[in-house]
Amino acid sequence: MSVPFDDDPVYLTELPDDLRARRAEAARRRRWRRRLVALAVLAVLGGVAAVAVVSLTQGGSGTDASRVQAQPAGGGQGGKPTTASYPADWKPYTGPVPILGYHAIQPPVAGSDDPQQFVPQDDFVEQMKWLDENGYEAVTLDQVEDAWYNGGELPSKPIVLTFDDGYLSQYVAAFPALEHFHWPGVLNLVAEGADLPDDDVRKMLDADVPWELASHTISHVDLTTLDSTELRHEVAGSRRILQDRFGVPVDNFSYPAGRYDDAVISAVSDAGYRGATTEVPGLATAAHPFVLNRIEVHLDDGLDGFVSKLQAAEAGSVQPDTPTPGG
Repeated sequence: MSVPFDDDPVYLTELPDDLRARRAEAARRRRWRRRLVALAVLAVLGGVAAVAVVSLTQGGSGTDASRVQAQPAGGGQGGKPTTASYPADWKPYTGPVPILGYHAIQPPVAGSDDPQQFVPQDDFVEQMKWLDENGYEAVTLDQVEDAWYNGGELPSKPIVLTFDDGYLSQYVAAFPALEHFHWPGVLNLVAEGADLPDDDVRKMLDADVPWELASHTISHVDLTTLDSTELRHEVAGSRRILQDRFGVPVDNFSYPAGRYDDAVISAVSDAGYRGATTEVPGLATAAHPFVLNRIEVHLDDGLDGFVSKLQAAEAGSVQPDTPTPGG
């Protein structure tokens, strides 16, 4: 497990110099790795071309050039086993997984309609420290789905950390905290009107431990109020926008305000998503990929309430302060 923070957390208004330096060094390493990958690809292509030339010059005495073809790469979609490599202590896992739901990681803004959606940075850091000290390890929702459906692996106590809407404080406060623990988050981003700049989103997606990008619709509308055309635009359209803008897969969806019905679930499935998170309390299971339970973390929780909510979900209890779908 990672070493906990030693200093008292403070709310960040800009990134500290040491973190900027570490990110610059990480970016330099990523550029070098990309050059090595490009050279390797060129070498492989050169080898394939050489094999093809030899085969053609040998006539019928060797392998026919038409039989020299690339093998399909393994993947996590369509039920194919994943070919990813995993840490030595990760194992196959198909059990339930807690998914935490956060919004802004900062003190409440004066005049906010819903101050409970704010979690101060010091509370957030204490919650992450508690998870780390108690053996939890954050993973992406894609990694969970790979383990559930495609033979992937997870740590012994996986947990998913999701962040809705796209607040600037998710980059300023949550991102450095998760970098400390070498953990990813899942950013449930609205395609239009987010407070989080695109450049900051790209830094989160391109980190040493990259975040996962998921859709939270285009305009954060109540999907249960839309006709079929509007619904398809918000669900499928947001996926296309985010994939085109950031150049990464968008495999999962989060229902705005946790509101969904059968028509909404069908639209999410038809759009090609692997799963969708709700605001229904409890643990997420493989049996209900488009109704994934989630533990909402609120302003009043602090550390004690946070621990109580997580332990209640793991025990199968219901959290009374979390809204149900359509509520």
